[in-house]
Parts: sequence; structure tokens; C-alpha cells
Amino acid sequence: MYQDYEIPKDLRFKTQDIIRMHGLKCSLLLNVKDFKEELTLVKATLKLSFSVLSKEILVQGKITGKRLAQCSRCLGEFEKPFEEEFSQLFPNKAEIIDIMYITRQTLALEQNIQELCSPNCKGLCAYCGCNKNEVECSCQPPKLNQFACLKDKFSKK
Repeated sequence: MYQDYEIPKDLRFKTQDIIRMHGLKCSLLLNVKDFKEELTLVKATLKLSFSVLSKEILVQGKITGKRLAQCSRCLGEFEKPFEEEFSQLFPNKAEIIDIMYITRQTLALEQNIQELCSPNCKGLCAYCGCNKNEVECSCQPPKLNQFACLKDKFSKK
């Protein structure tokens, strides 16, 4: 059912080629430089499956790899593995199926708002700024009395 096919570098597949082959399955290593605006990728692989339906082409994809992330607590950089899947229908009458666009969207959604290098990351010291995962600092938080500002308002007369 599926044949060897030269995968376009720009990930823009010709619909007629897919229909003529009655579908396609392929896998490729992504060029990380092409996606530097979405994520700082270390390595990523894209697996694709094109299925020809009566009036549409179903594209299912899976992107796996590693990316660089910055920890929200200690600000350290670390490699984080990821795996994202997507599926989309394209009309048979479309001239081109642009997988690059879908891949960019999928990678852009992969980034989390808060990244942690480990669940038990201790973060940075609020007083001296040292990374508490690497150094034990002797900083003590000041003892604050939230009612100190009211002291003069209710003085004894």
C-alpha cells in the first residue's frame, strides 16, 4: 500500500502524489534550525501517515524529541523530552498539503508556561540569589510584623 517517497525538505507534499500512491507513511529527522522561532530543539523526529479517504486525506503525525527549556525556579537550562501528536483532514482537491505549518503550530503549543528542571527544584535564594540546588546559603528571612505600620495609629494615651 505504501511506497518509498522522497520527502520534500520544506514538508509541502503534493496531494496528487499521495492519492496516486493510495497513501503514504514516512519518518524523518527534522532540521532543528528550521524551528528556532518556536522552540530551541536539540533533536526531533517527525512520523507521518497519509490516508486517502473518499473526498479527503487524513494526515496523522507524531513529533518526538528533546528541547532546551529554562527552569522557572532556578533559571537553569535543561533538556526536556517531548512527544506531540496531531491529525488533520485536507480536501483531495487541495494542491499542496503543508506539513511544515502544522509542525510549527504543534511545536509552538508544546512549550509550557512554567517549566521545572525537576519536581523538587529548590529555586533561587530570594536574598543572595544563589541556586539552592547547588549551594546551601545561610540567609535568614527577616522577621516581619505585618501590623507594625499600625503601631503608631493605636498608641496608648
